[in-house]
Amino acid sequence: MPSSRSQANGLDVPSRVISRGRLIDVLTDTVRDLEALPLTLASDRVDDARRLRASVIGQLRDHILPRLEDADVPAIVVVGGSTGAGKSTLVNSMLGAEVSKAGVLRPTTRVPVLVINPEDAPALENHPVSEVAQIVVCEAQPAGLALIDASDLDSVQADNRALATRLLEACDLWLFITTAARYGDHTPWATLEEAASRGASIAVVLNRVSDAVLDEVRRDLVERLDRLGLADSPFFVVPDAGPHEGLLPADSVSELRDWMQLLAGRHRAAGLMRRADREMWPTLYHDLLALADAVDAQGDAGRRLEEAGRDILSGPCETLRTDVERGVLADGAPTTRWVSHASAGGPLAALATGARLRAGLFGRTARARARALAEVAADLRDTLVLHLSAGLAAVTEEAQITWSEAGAGEHAGRLLGTGPGAHEAVAAWMDGVLSVVPPIKGLDAEATGHLVVVAACGLEGARAAAARLGLAETVDDARTRLADALTAALEAALPEGAGLSLVPDPDLAAALRLRAGELSMLVRPGDL
Repeated sequence: MPSSRSQANGLDVPSRVISRGRLIDVLTDTVRDLEALPLTLASDRVDDARRLRASVIGQLRDHILPRLEDADVPAIVVVGGSTGAGKSTLVNSMLGAEVSKAGVLRPTTRVPVLVINPEDAPALENHPVSEVAQIVVCEAQPAGLALIDASDLDSVQADNRALATRLLEACDLWLFITTAARYGDHTPWATLEEAASRGASIAVVLNRVSDAVLDEVRRDLVERLDRLGLADSPFFVVPDAGPHEGLLPADSVSELRDWMQLLAGRHRAAGLMRRADREMWPTLYHDLLALADAVDAQGDAGRRLEEAGRDILSGPCETLRTDVERGVLADGAPTTRWVSHASAGGPLAALATGARLRAGLFGRTARARARALAEVAADLRDTLVLHLSAGLAAVTEEAQITWSEAGAGEHAGRLLGTGPGAHEAVAAWMDGVLSVVPPIKGLDAEATGHLVVVAACGLEGARAAAARLGLAETVDDARTRLADALTAALEAALPEGAGLSLVPDPDLAAALRLRAGELSMLVRPGDL
């Protein structure tokens, strides 16, 4: 047997398929998840997904949930349009009272004005729109209907534009105000297109139109509205009153005022809300599915970014490993220093020729040998730092470009290049070698460690000396650790998982689809 439908705290909801409490829980959880949903990475139609996320949050937070929680919330009509369309003057004229400031200064409506009947004041006291609007209680405003004079859709102030869009998400009816000179303006018209595509309830007021252009403008505007699927939307014309101050002549707004009076009253306003609800549930169902697809797309983008990171690292890491294996990291200053100290009579001559390592008088020869090895090791440290710094710079630069192209440029500074720097990585490797190498006859532990460090980097004379002293295996192990330390430093600059840390939890896609499935029970057959 088909489910009956009832007004579940102000919304047209099937009474036997989902409880009001369960619906509030589902929608509250959806708002929480969407507010925390990162759509950071560039992916297919991600800009549309970001706008949709903001739209759904606004609709749920400012429209659906307040009505579910309080059946006495009146129907909300937003008077919105472009700058200078005469919205405030129309609102004042419909009510026959100055409730919203009108004038030539733009924007006139800096703060939206929410006009309510005294009977509706308690129901709107804690409503989200009351937090962003100036409330005016007016006896002339019919009960059951709240009127919002919104800020301009094309305001030069971004906050005003965002607020105007938010109010449209909260309304049951949009009274779109335009003029003969402004109806084709991009921003208001694009907003109208989007609202029409979502099935919003819309009425159109062509304001300030002279008799001379009325027929031409009305014909063109009606054709445009027809292309948007708004051919059946209520359409009103307010003639141009010329330069004036204060209210418009009563007869110029009588048709619009009478129509608004017909919408008012508890039962008739409820009918307006039901018409909005019939469009709302299927739209929300499809929006949640679209956002679930956007979550999946973010995951795909994150995996592509991870793969790009591996590609960026592969070349520099392989180059460093090859340089370690070939023993070219000791070329230049370290080799020159070794040759100088290993020449005849030098402190490293005995090491180079395989002669006995004498301590000398009072250990002077051994100390000179240790100082010479320390100098070669210091030159080698500087060379390693230069090699690694170049690799880190190349990796970081390419990664930042890749992340910027992926839409994650602002996060690169936080997530990339956070590993140890070249100095720290090289020092850690050298300290590790020195900490495990024991002393041998003629060399203390530190000097032996420096010899192993120099030999591990491929300096031929040092490798031969280390082999003669039985340190070949220790040198091989140090060389392996060096390759690992250098590549680890590069990998830390572009850490694994950094790209994926920017994507939403993949379980969120499943959760959104599950909630869409629950909302499908609210959709009439054939509307999905």
